[in-house]
Amino acid sequence: MTDKITLSPSNLTFLWHSCKRCFYNHHIYKNRRPMTMPLVGKMATLSEDWFIEKETTEIDSDLSPGKIVSSQKSLKAEIETNEELSRKYTISGKIDLLIEFNDGTFGIFDCKNTSGDSDKSWMYHTQLAAYKYCFEKMGLGEVSQIGLIYQIIDGFNKSNDGTSNFTTLQKFVGVTPKMDQFEKLLSSVIQCLESEITPNSSPKCSFCKFAENYNENLNLYSEDF
Repeated sequence: MTDKITLSPSNLTFLWHSCKRCFYNHHIYKNRRPMTMPLVGKMATLSEDWFIEKETTEIDSDLSPGKIVSSQKSLKAEIETNEELSRKYTISGKIDLLIEFNDGTFGIFDCKNTSGDSDKSWMYHTQLAAYKYCFEKMGLGEVSQIGLIYQIIDGFNKSNDGTSNFTTLQKFVGVTPKMDQFEKLLSSVIQCLESEITPNSSPKCSFCKFAENYNENLNLYSEDF
Protein backbone atom coordinates (compact mmCIF):
# COMPACT_ATOMS: atom_id res chain seq x y z
CA MET A 1 0.00 0.00 0.00
CA THR A 2 1.32 3.40 -0.97
CA ASP A 3 2.10 5.74 1.94
CA LYS A 4 1.21 8.86 -0.01
CA ILE A 5 -1.42 9.80 -2.58
CA THR A 6 -1.26 12.94 -4.70
CA LEU A 7 -4.54 14.31 -6.03
CA SER A 8 -4.74 16.64 -9.00
CA PRO A 9 -7.32 19.44 -9.27
CA SER A 10 -8.48 18.06 -12.64
CA ASN A 11 -9.06 14.55 -11.24
CA LEU A 12 -10.96 16.02 -8.29
CA THR A 13 -13.08 17.86 -10.85
CA PHE A 14 -13.72 15.34 -13.62
CA LEU A 15 -12.62 11.83 -12.64
CA TRP A 16 -14.20 11.92 -9.18
CA HIS A 17 -17.54 13.16 -10.48
CA SER A 18 -17.63 10.93 -13.55
CA CYS A 19 -16.81 7.57 -11.92
CA LYS A 20 -15.79 6.75 -8.34
CA ARG A 21 -14.43 3.33 -9.37
CA CYS A 22 -12.12 4.84 -12.00
CA PHE A 23 -10.99 7.45 -9.47
CA TYR A 24 -10.26 4.76 -6.88
CA ASN A 25 -8.42 2.51 -9.37
CA HIS A 26 -6.41 5.48 -10.63
CA HIS A 27 -5.00 6.29 -7.19
CA ILE A 28 -4.93 2.90 -5.45
CA TYR A 29 -4.00 0.54 -8.30
CA LYS A 30 -2.47 3.10 -10.70
CA ASN A 31 -4.82 2.05 -13.50
CA ARG A 32 -4.99 5.21 -15.57
CA ARG A 33 -7.63 6.16 -18.08
CA PRO A 34 -6.09 6.91 -21.49
CA MET A 35 -6.32 10.63 -22.26
CA THR A 36 -4.49 13.04 -24.53
CA MET A 37 -5.32 16.58 -25.72
CA PRO A 38 -2.18 17.81 -27.55
CA LEU A 39 -3.95 20.43 -29.70
CA VAL A 40 -5.91 21.91 -26.79
CA GLY A 41 -2.73 22.02 -24.72
CA LYS A 42 -0.82 23.88 -27.43
CA MET A 43 -3.59 26.44 -27.88
CA ALA A 44 -3.80 26.99 -24.12
CA THR A 45 -0.03 27.53 -23.86
CA LEU A 46 -0.06 30.12 -26.64
CA SER A 47 -2.85 32.12 -25.00
CA GLU A 48 -1.27 31.89 -21.54
CA ASP A 49 2.09 33.12 -22.83
CA TRP A 50 0.42 36.12 -24.47
CA PHE A 51 -1.05 37.30 -21.16
CA ILE A 52 2.23 37.41 -19.19
CA GLU A 53 2.99 40.91 -17.86
CA LYS A 54 -0.31 42.25 -19.23
CA GLU A 55 -2.68 44.35 -17.12
CA THR A 56 -5.92 42.83 -15.86
CA THR A 57 -7.86 45.11 -18.24
CA GLU A 58 -6.64 42.77 -21.03
CA ILE A 59 -8.76 40.06 -19.40
CA ASP A 60 -11.82 42.08 -18.43
CA SER A 61 -12.35 45.79 -17.93
CA ASP A 62 -14.30 45.21 -14.70
CA LEU A 63 -11.48 43.39 -12.92
CA SER A 64 -9.59 45.06 -10.08
CA PRO A 65 -6.33 46.66 -11.25
CA GLY A 66 -3.35 44.34 -11.31
CA LYS A 67 -0.97 42.41 -13.53
CA ILE A 68 -0.60 38.84 -14.79
CA VAL A 69 2.69 37.76 -13.20
CA SER A 70 3.16 34.11 -14.18
CA SER A 71 1.77 31.05 -15.93
CA GLN A 72 1.97 27.35 -15.13
CA LYS A 73 2.97 28.00 -11.51
CA SER A 74 3.29 24.72 -9.62
CA LEU A 75 1.33 24.28 -6.39
CA LYS A 76 1.48 21.46 -3.86
CA ALA A 77 -0.03 21.27 -0.39
CA GLU A 78 -0.81 18.54 2.10
CA ILE A 79 -4.47 18.10 2.98
CA GLU A 80 -5.05 18.93 6.63
CA THR A 81 -7.49 16.76 8.56
CA ASN A 82 -8.20 15.76 12.15
CA GLU A 83 -8.91 12.17 11.09
CA GLU A 84 -6.41 9.36 11.65
CA LEU A 85 -5.36 8.23 8.18
CA SER A 86 -3.31 5.37 6.77
CA ARG A 87 -1.35 7.67 4.45
CA LYS A 88 -0.67 11.30 3.56
CA TYR A 89 -2.77 13.07 0.95
CA THR A 90 -1.60 16.06 -1.07
CA ILE A 91 -3.01 18.18 -3.87
CA SER A 92 -0.65 19.12 -6.68
CA GLY A 93 -1.27 21.08 -9.85
CA LYS A 94 -0.31 23.99 -12.09
CA ILE A 95 -2.35 27.16 -12.46
CA ASP A 96 -2.72 28.70 -15.91
CA LEU A 97 -2.44 32.35 -14.91
CA LEU A 98 -1.52 34.03 -11.63
CA ILE A 99 -2.63 37.64 -11.18
CA GLU A 100 -1.28 39.99 -8.54
CA PHE A 101 -3.76 42.74 -7.77
CA ASN A 102 -2.67 46.19 -6.65
CA ASP A 103 -4.17 45.61 -3.20
CA GLY A 104 -1.71 42.74 -2.58
CA THR A 105 -4.16 39.87 -3.09
CA PHE A 106 -4.01 37.35 -5.92
CA GLY A 107 -6.20 35.93 -8.64
CA ILE A 108 -6.08 32.47 -10.18
CA PHE A 109 -7.55 32.17 -13.66
CA ASP A 110 -7.82 29.13 -15.91
CA CYS A 111 -7.72 29.41 -19.71
CA LYS A 112 -10.25 27.43 -21.73
CA ASN A 113 -10.69 27.04 -25.49
CA THR A 114 -14.20 26.33 -26.68
CA SER A 115 -16.26 26.29 -29.85
CA GLY A 116 -19.44 27.71 -28.32
CA ASP A 117 -20.47 30.62 -26.12
CA SER A 118 -22.05 28.56 -23.33
CA ASP A 119 -21.05 29.16 -19.72
CA LYS A 120 -19.81 25.90 -18.23
CA SER A 121 -18.00 27.52 -15.32
CA TRP A 122 -19.88 25.27 -12.88
CA MET A 123 -17.77 22.38 -14.19
CA TYR A 124 -14.57 24.02 -12.93
CA HIS A 125 -15.59 25.19 -9.45
CA THR A 126 -13.76 22.27 -7.80
CA GLN A 127 -10.61 22.71 -9.89
CA LEU A 128 -10.34 26.42 -9.12
CA ALA A 129 -11.14 25.87 -5.44
CA ALA A 130 -8.31 23.30 -5.31
CA TYR A 131 -5.85 25.89 -6.66
CA LYS A 132 -7.00 28.45 -4.09
CA TYR A 133 -6.71 25.82 -1.32
CA CYS A 134 -3.11 24.95 -2.29
CA PHE A 135 -2.01 28.55 -2.82
CA GLU A 136 -3.20 29.67 0.58
CA LYS A 137 -2.04 26.52 2.43
CA MET A 138 1.44 27.18 1.00
CA GLY A 139 1.36 30.64 2.57
CA LEU A 140 1.74 32.41 -0.77
CA GLY A 141 -0.97 34.96 -0.10
CA GLU A 142 -4.71 35.53 -0.18
CA VAL A 143 -6.61 34.53 -3.32
CA SER A 144 -9.39 37.10 -3.68
CA GLN A 145 -10.68 36.00 -7.08
CA ILE A 146 -10.81 32.89 -9.25
CA GLY A 147 -12.25 32.60 -12.72
CA LEU A 148 -12.12 31.38 -16.31
CA ILE A 149 -10.88 33.05 -19.48
CA TYR A 150 -12.69 31.57 -22.46
CA GLN A 151 -11.30 31.82 -25.98
CA ILE A 152 -14.33 31.10 -28.15
CA ILE A 153 -13.25 30.04 -31.64
CA ASP A 154 -15.35 32.00 -34.13
CA GLY A 155 -13.44 32.17 -37.41
CA PHE A 156 -10.59 31.09 -39.66
CA ASN A 157 -8.37 33.27 -41.87
CA LYS A 158 -5.78 32.44 -44.51
CA SER A 159 -3.28 35.05 -45.71
CA ASN A 160 -1.70 35.42 -49.14
CA ASP A 161 1.67 34.37 -47.71
CA GLY A 162 0.24 30.94 -46.89
CA THR A 163 -0.13 31.40 -43.14
CA SER A 164 -3.44 30.61 -41.48
CA ASN A 165 -4.99 31.44 -38.13
CA PHE A 166 -8.09 30.91 -36.07
CA THR A 167 -9.79 33.92 -34.51
CA THR A 168 -11.44 33.92 -31.10
CA LEU A 169 -13.75 35.99 -28.96
CA GLN A 170 -12.61 36.39 -25.36
CA LYS A 171 -14.98 36.06 -22.42
CA PHE A 172 -14.18 36.19 -18.70
CA VAL A 173 -16.36 34.43 -16.12
CA GLY A 174 -15.71 35.00 -12.43
CA VAL A 175 -16.30 32.08 -10.07
CA THR A 176 -17.35 32.34 -6.44
CA PRO A 177 -15.21 29.93 -4.37
CA LYS A 178 -17.24 27.64 -2.12
CA MET A 179 -14.47 26.44 0.14
CA ASP A 180 -16.77 24.78 2.69
CA GLN A 181 -18.16 22.56 -0.06
CA PHE A 182 -14.66 21.87 -1.34
CA GLU A 183 -13.41 20.71 2.05
CA LYS A 184 -16.47 18.44 2.39
CA LEU A 185 -15.58 16.98 -1.00
CA LEU A 186 -11.99 16.35 0.17
CA SER A 187 -13.36 14.50 3.20
CA SER A 188 -15.50 12.28 0.94
CA VAL A 189 -12.56 11.63 -1.38
CA ILE A 190 -10.26 10.61 1.48
CA GLN A 191 -12.96 8.40 3.01
CA CYS A 192 -13.30 6.63 -0.35
CA LEU A 193 -9.55 6.10 -0.77
CA GLU A 194 -9.09 4.94 2.82
CA SER A 195 -11.59 2.14 2.26
CA GLU A 196 -10.43 -1.32 1.17
CA ILE A 197 -13.64 -1.75 -0.81
CA THR A 198 -13.59 -0.59 -4.43
CA PRO A 199 -16.64 1.62 -5.09
CA ASN A 200 -19.23 0.80 -7.73
CA SER A 201 -18.70 2.19 -11.19
CA SER A 202 -20.92 4.87 -12.65
CA PRO A 203 -23.69 3.42 -14.87
CA LYS A 204 -22.60 5.86 -17.59
CA CYS A 205 -18.86 5.10 -17.40
CA SER A 206 -17.76 3.92 -20.86
CA PHE A 207 -14.32 2.90 -19.53
CA CYS A 208 -15.79 0.52 -16.95
CA LYS A 209 -18.19 -0.91 -19.53
CA PHE A 210 -15.31 -1.51 -21.92
CA ALA A 211 -13.27 -3.25 -19.19
CA GLU A 212 -16.21 -5.46 -18.22
CA ASN A 213 -16.92 -6.45 -21.84
CA TYR A 214 -13.23 -7.08 -22.47
CA ASN A 215 -12.94 -9.36 -19.44
CA GLU A 216 -16.10 -11.24 -20.38
CA ASN A 217 -14.84 -11.82 -23.92
CA LEU A 218 -11.43 -12.82 -22.61
CA ASN A 219 -13.01 -15.41 -20.31
CA LEU A 220 -15.09 -16.80 -23.16
CA TYR A 221 -11.98 -16.99 -25.35
CA SER A 222 -10.09 -18.82 -22.58
CA GLU A 223 -12.91 -21.35 -22.17
CA ASP A 224 -12.64 -22.24 -25.86
CA PHE A 225 -9.13 -23.49 -25.20
